[in-house]
Amino acid sequence: MFFQFENDQLILRKVKFWNMPYADILEAEKVWAKTKEIVSKGKIVKKVIGTTRYTNFPNKSFNSVSHVRPHATNAADTFPLPTKDKLTKAKEYTKHCFWLNNTYVRDEIYLK
Repeated sequence: MFFQFENDQLILRKVKFWNMPYADILEAEKVWAKTKEIVSKGKIVKKVIGTTRYTNFPNKSFNSVSHVRPHATNAADTFPLPTKDKLTKAKEYTKHCFWLNNTYVRDEIYLK
């Protein structure tokens, strides 16, 4: 379902039943595999500037279909890591999840 705000009112714009093409599933799987590798090697955090941690997780430029980004209630909403992060030595990390890229949703689902 696609909604859009119009004058502070949420309007239903489109409803569509959709199945992801197999080729796109394989692309999204690359993001999962890369994320799994990063976590298992303990290389989540790339750098820390102030209190902001920058990760090695796949971003939107890594893949045309999906990426990884935070999805926690707050900084305390964490999950135990199988391997300590090498840079921060953290044994747990803020919850993240997989997202479809907004351009993918627009071009492959909404506009078709």
